[in-house]
Amino acid sequence: MEKGLWKRWLQGIGRITGEVKERLKELWSQKSVRPEEWEELEEMLIGADIGPALAAEIVEEFRRLKERSREDTSWEEWLYGKLVAFFEEGEHLLFPRARPETLKAVFLVGINGVGKTTTAGKLAYLARGKGERVVLISADTFRAAANEQLEIWARRAGCRFFRGAQGADPAAVVYDGLQSALKEQETLAIVDTAGRSHVNRNLLAELEKVSRVIRRFLPEEQVEHLLVLDALAGQNAFAQVESIARVVPLTGIILTKWDSQAKGGILFRVRKEFGLPVKYLGVGEGLEDLIPFEAREFVRAIVS
Repeated sequence: MEKGLWKRWLQGIGRITGEVKERLKELWSQKSVRPEEWEELEEMLIGADIGPALAAEIVEEFRRLKERSREDTSWEEWLYGKLVAFFEEGEHLLFPRARPETLKAVFLVGINGVGKTTTAGKLAYLARGKGERVVLISADTFRAAANEQLEIWARRAGCRFFRGAQGADPAAVVYDGLQSALKEQETLAIVDTAGRSHVNRNLLAELEKVSRVIRRFLPEEQVEHLLVLDALAGQNAFAQVESIARVVPLTGIILTKWDSQAKGGILFRVRKEFGLPVKYLGVGEGLEDLIPFEAREFVRAIVS
């Protein structure tokens, strides 16, 4: 990870968590805490997108820790252990069980406006830097502008672009694209899909069909189904996860638009409520502005 991106990431974390950390510190130092102060802390955590269930759990455990505190007890160490436990070592890695030289596929899904196409381009650039031979496949066959945008990103990332005829069946285009990738001896196909609302039945049926095609074409360990979410979406993000997870076997999340306004709690809530690992964070509009999510570093930055 480049130092510039890392620095920007940590600065964003500091801005979004400072208020909560200060409140925890204040409550820890007080001799007694009024019931309404515990309620205020819970509301602050909910406001950070952690969610009601996890916020209540953290407040209750923090209260018990304070009641039995000793000189060798540190609330920072407790909070670090509590939050880092949500994640598993190396869970941000893609295709952990696939052989390096086999064809693999990343299937990107998500609603309009979350940044799927730009994420596809950034992911292609990252993969090429690791030696993958990449093709970007456009499964959005109804919007000409979507194809043009993805083709621009393919050129920027230095990889091949595959598209079907305007109005063609997206699943058929993806099948042909994967066949083409095998012929060209490529090792990674990144499939960009159409947007629309997460409650749009036509979109959900389309995503389900494309997913079936990919899973028939490649074994499970060679496919990642990644949901692209806007980090600022808040509660609506969870409605998207619930809806799309019904038709696509999601294997992870990519959070885009991660800047000073994003709230760190969404990461823990996604992990707790859906069991989905966070794979990458989008921290800007540049080609290199997609960074692998490192749980321990992230939690350490929140707590310290």
